[in-house]
This record gives sequence, structure tokens and C-alpha cells, in this order.
Amino acid sequence: MDLFPFEEVRDRQDELIEASEDALDREGNLVAHAPTGLGKTAGTVTPAIEKAREEDKKVFFLTPRHSQHQIALETVREMNNRHGENIVSVDLIGKDHLCEADISTRGGEGPDCPRHDNTFKDNHELTTQAQRKLKEVKHQNLSAGEMKQACDKVCAYSISMQLAADADLIIADYFHIFHPGVREAVLENAGIDLEDCILIVDEAHNMPSRNRSLFTYSLSMPNLKRAITEAETFGYYSEQENLDQLKRVMSRLANEKLSQTDSDATLKKDDLVDSIDNFHDYEDMVKDIENVAEEVEEEQERSYCAQIAEFLRAWEEGEDSGFVRVIKREYSSNQQKLKIKYSCLDPQISSRKPLNKAHSSILMSATLTPQEMYVQLLGLEEDKTETRAFKSPFPEENELDLVIPTLTTKYEERDESMWQKYAWYLSKSFEAVDGNCGVFFPSYAMMNEVKPLIEEHSDRKIFIEERRADKDEKQNLLDKFADRKEEGDAVLLGVAAGSFGEGVDFPGEVLKGVFIVGLPLQRPDLETQELIDFYDEKFGKGWDYGYSYPAMNRAIQAAGRCIRSSTDKGVIVYMDERYEWSNYRKVFPDDKNLVSTRAPWKEISEFFN
Repeated sequence: MDLFPFEEVRDRQDELIEASEDALDREGNLVAHAPTGLGKTAGTVTPAIEKAREEDKKVFFLTPRHSQHQIALETVREMNNRHGENIVSVDLIGKDHLCEADISTRGGEGPDCPRHDNTFKDNHELTTQAQRKLKEVKHQNLSAGEMKQACDKVCAYSISMQLAADADLIIADYFHIFHPGVREAVLENAGIDLEDCILIVDEAHNMPSRNRSLFTYSLSMPNLKRAITEAETFGYYSEQENLDQLKRVMSRLANEKLSQTDSDATLKKDDLVDSIDNFHDYEDMVKDIENVAEEVEEEQERSYCAQIAEFLRAWEEGEDSGFVRVIKREYSSNQQKLKIKYSCLDPQISSRKPLNKAHSSILMSATLTPQEMYVQLLGLEEDKTETRAFKSPFPEENELDLVIPTLTTKYEERDESMWQKYAWYLSKSFEAVDGNCGVFFPSYAMMNEVKPLIEEHSDRKIFIEERRADKDEKQNLLDKFADRKEEGDAVLLGVAAGSFGEGVDFPGEVLKGVFIVGLPLQRPDLETQELIDFYDEKFGKGWDYGYSYPAMNRAIQAAGRCIRSSTDKGVIVYMDERYEWSNYRKVFPDDKNLVSTRAPWKEISEFFN
């Protein structure tokens, strides 16, 4: 560990480092359940960079959230500062986020974009100006935002992509490696083959759903209407008429496939293809819409026609195996919205090749259980993959985990009396918590049912996660909630699968008690059932892999908002009888000590006193 960035190795972190080194030495894979506080980033990036330097490899740190990029950058900076090294990193984000050109030229590749002209010569080599900028930023280990500010005349995205060739560590989103087309471009710019890459995948519990979304395409009625307006605005009247016809096709398919009580139904490929062929050749129509999109994108940032064309091409050219085609009727603000989806069911489609072909792949998360599920879902080769579950480095006595077996959100038990019961248990438990509390519900609808009942029983100040709040509004809410840490009289109501259930820290005195209401199961729609059936056929565990285990991981993620450091002290209460069932209990880490109680306030009061 010649490059370890800190003075001391944390408790259990040495085990993660050793396991990572072993995977790297044998050119294998590691699936690591690594609890919060273990120091996952330093524990994996350090041995990976050391191996990369020894054997001329390149390290990719992949994460689904921009906020995690900063942690990896800071790790490299600490390595350099502590050891006098010159490790180079680059922070890659999407082109749209880095482009500073006017909207009319955004994403441009030619003479209409002055930043492009300042960056590249006619032969696609870097200009002298761009070369100077690349040399200037090479050893600064800038974040994407800092890179954007530093590149005042040249293209920040292009400079970042060029820097990838010299970088020891490339920090990027999942799609940079798991989307085949994007991966090809990134590796080409980096001048490296996949076999010479070391992949570190952070928050890897997100991979199955995220990777499926990479190959999922949808056609919604609102976006189709926007595309029609777009075609008319740009004077493409025949294409506008064809899109109008497509709108009528969607309505007809909905009338044929959906009854008054059905919200979704499966479609066959030919249901849509033949319907379009009846008024215009399918392939010609796609090409025509692509032509419209090309002109639109020369004038503005986004083209709805491009989205329609992408969907139609995927629908016609895509495989049947591992996918499902559905038509859905959704309601928002009492308005009906139709959507046709071509949904990927198999996350292996995007993950199998890169994870197994890379020199090594290290997957890590604080909620990576049961580990065999991730090995199977992601297509990791078992003979080269080791699974490890590390224990929490935090003192056991600082956390109290309770289960209340007298409550449940099972569908057949949902009624006013159960909501009253939840409100009473919550309010009485709040009184015993020495500080702010957070309550995470399975859905916004359920939260809105229980909220007024909580207000009847408790005089605590209530903060509510709004479904459609923007980033600034959410941050403002969190700041106001955190400001109540001295009083310790606030309650945050949110949704386990919402914005505050994952990726938000409430350290120290900000949050002392977390309550998980029920199980955050997905809506049992047709798409979910198709996923269950697919996993059942492929792994024999459809219900577990497609439904119950992901819900448990969402619950455990939300529960993890409370204890974020070795000095934090808090209580976590799982409010549903199903947390006692053996099939659900197995998803919890082995070192989790759950205590069943019908009077949680007694254990909570004793814990804080």
C-alpha cells in the first residue's frame, strides 16, 4: 500500500484492501458488501492504481451519482499530496453537462461551434491552444465543474476525453462502460482495450436496474405531441402528418389492448410495425424523423423527434428474448397518459462482457446482499469471482435495530385502522428518541394517508418530501430539517425509493431515529410481473430477485441514513411483520442484530438513557 492516502487504515478496511489486491493479482472479480464507514473508495482505488501502474492498466471508478465523483477525486489528491506523486485523474460526465456553447451550437462538431474550432484543427488534431490547456489541467485533478470553468475558450468535454488517454483513474457514470457504443468511444479516446481496464463499480446494488434502463426505450403520448409540434415548427409537414398518424395508432392500440380496468398489456413487435406500415413504410418513416431531428439539433439542445426515432428503431430492430413490449395507461393530475415501452429485463446484456473481460472488476456497496443474486443477475463468471461480506467498523452498541411484528402494509391489511396504528406507534416512539426522526414510506400515497394522523398524535415539526420538488427545493428542505438538530423536535417524512432514501447523509445529531414503514415493494404492474417471470425461468428465483429482495435493499438503504460515522448513535425501527420472516431476514447482513418488540418506545428510551 505504498500509495494509501491516509495516515491510518480504518478498522476492517485492511480486509477490503487485501481482498481487492487478491482479485487484482489473479485477474478476477470481487463482489464486496462493504458497510458505511469502511472506507470503500480508498480501500479499492489504492490497490487498483498500484496494480495499474505496475502493469500498464487503466482504472475506471464507476458510480451512478455525480456526488460520488468528488470522493474519488479527493482520494487521488490525497495520494499525490501525501506521497508526492503525480497520479492523473479525469472526471467524465455527459457532454450536455460540460458544453458551454450557445444552445444554437450546443453539441456541435463543426464550424458553427467556436469552442470546437478552438479545440480541433481540420485534421482533428488538437490546436496549439487546446494542447496548452490540456497540459495545464493534466495534473490538477479537476472535477467536471472545475474543468468547465478552466476551459474558457476550448471544449471542456473534448479536453476531458483527451485527458483520459493520460489518466491513471477515469471517474465516470455506469453508462460510460456498460453502454456498448459509449464504451467504444471512451476506450478509443483512452487508447486502451477493455482487457487492460480495472473496473471499480460503486453503489453496485443499483446495477441491475440501471443496466436494464440502458436498453429500455419508451414512447409517451406527451413526447409524441411535442414531436408533432416540433416537426410543424421546422416545416416538416409530411413528417408531422405521419407522427399524427402514429398518435392515432397509439390510441387505437390502447382501445384494443386495454380494458377499462387494465392499466397495461403486452404488445407484439408487429402490433406497432404493421400499424405503421398501413400508412407509411416503417423504415422510411424512421429515416424521415431522423432527418427532422438532425436539423432540429442544429438549432436547439433537445429534439423530441430524435427520441421518437430512437424508440421506433429499437422497437423494430431489438430482440425479443430478455425484453418485453408493453402499452401502459398512466394517470397524472387526473389526466390519462399513454406510453408504449420496449423494456429490457436482462441486466446481463450490458454487464456480462465488460465485467468479465476487464482485467478485474470490483463491485462494492453497503447493501450488496444476498451476494449470489448480484453474481447471477450481472452475469459474473463464478470461477473468477469472489464474494465477501465485511462487518461494520462502527461500534455495535451505537445502533439499535428493532422490528415491530404487529404492523404491516400488506395490501389486504391496508385500511384506516392500520394507518391509525402506524401513526400511534410512530408518535409514541418519537417521544422516546433523543433527537430528530426520519420516516420512510413505501409510497407517496401511503405517506399522505398517515401524515395527518401523525399530526393528530404528535406535536413535532413535520417536514415532507414532495414528489415533484426540484433539486434546490429538496436541498432547502434538508437544510431546514438539519437546522432543528439542537431542538431535536423535527420529523422528516419521505419515501424509501425517493430522493432522501439513498445518497443523503444525516450525520451526527441531525438524525437520531429512522422508521421504515412497511416494505417498499414496487407496484405489481405487468412489467414487474414479466421481470419476475424472466428471473424465475433463468434463475428459479423470480419473486426474490425481481420483487422482494430489491424492496429489502431499498429499506436497508433508507435505514442507513442514520449511522454515518463511528461516533453516531441512533435507532432504526422496521415497522412490518415481514421483516421477521426468514426469506426477508436473509437479505440483512449477518452482523445485523434485530430485536422484535411490541413496545419499541421502551427499548428506545433505554437505549438513549
